[in-house]
Amino acid sequence: MTEKLQEIIDANITVHTIMADKYNNEPHFRPENQQKVRAVLENIQKTKQYKSLLDIGCGTGFIINLSHDLFPEIHGVDVTQAMLDRVDTSHGNITLHNSSAENLPFHDKYFDLVTAYAFIHHVQDYRKILQEVFRVLKENGTCYIDLEPNKLFWQAMVDLEKKPTLEQDKLSAIVKKEVNSVLHTDDKVLEEFNIDKEVFNKAEYTKSILGGIDPLEFEKCCKEIGFASCEISYQWFLGQGSIMHEQSFQAADDINSYLQNILPLSAHTFKYLRFILTK
Repeated sequence: MTEKLQEIIDANITVHTIMADKYNNEPHFRPENQQKVRAVLENIQKTKQYKSLLDIGCGTGFIINLSHDLFPEIHGVDVTQAMLDRVDTSHGNITLHNSSAENLPFHDKYFDLVTAYAFIHHVQDYRKILQEVFRVLKENGTCYIDLEPNKLFWQAMVDLEKKPTLEQDKLSAIVKKEVNSVLHTDDKVLEEFNIDKEVFNKAEYTKSILGGIDPLEFEKCCKEIGFASCEISYQWFLGQGSIMHEQSFQAADDINSYLQNILPLSAHTFKYLRFILTK
């Protein structure tokens, strides 16, 4: 393990040990998102009838909680024991492992499904993670990755902040909120948790330092590793949550449908990426 990789792993352990008690307050735990992710998991299981699931970067059990009744055997991996301590294992089919995703403690071709939710952006080099996922997946197995920062969106926010102050003042509140969310979360975390900004940004290395994931580069990497397919989808357009709660879920659905229909022209308006890989 390189010194840089160890620094990033250590930063993740530090940050998520401090945040563990409040981690389930993160936006992706909101009911509307849990319903969305549950639907993805149900659809995978409906078509595949898989037996075993591995969730890497499992945190406090977001994916595990949504899938405990769908798969007979579930394993969760995370480097932060404080997060693992908060996973509900009472269902009897869940085993947890304190391990890095770069060196998974499993035999080759063991799992039917591997999931990684809001995790890949925490690592130094996602290629290493994908290689391990490919190794532990059975032939025709599936990898579901979600809530990863869209580099196209991140760059759009960077470009907006570079504009002169007078132009920034003309931005709507909803756009200003997203610019702040993308570029200044480290200030918020410093204020709320007293976590050093440099440490926090190392813990979100691919997001904060590399500026997110380029979807086409990610797809190319998957193909080079040997995955048969990589399905890319764009999730959560700018302000979607606000529109859901301040206007209506129907209004948000209508806008999302329109933006999806005009892809790739609208790709930079979506904050997150979802990937479904097939071995």
